Amino acid sequence: MILTHRTHNHPNVQLSRAELVDDTWVITTQEKLHLPGPVVMRCAQGRDGTLWLRADDTWTRIEA
Repeated sequence: MILTHRTHNHPNVQLSRAELVDDTWVITTQEKLHLPGPVVMRCAQGRDGTLWLRADDTWTRIEA
């Protein structure tokens, strides 16, 4: 699973990856992404192991 956390009007996004281990989600990695602008609300799309985030007029691809 990929989780994101953003701060309103800031170009940074906290990205956390988690795996299901014995019925419990465990955070496996965390990183901070610097995007070209603030992430646009409701503009995240995920499918087939890829998450797309839109910041300003740019889409950023994040692999699972």
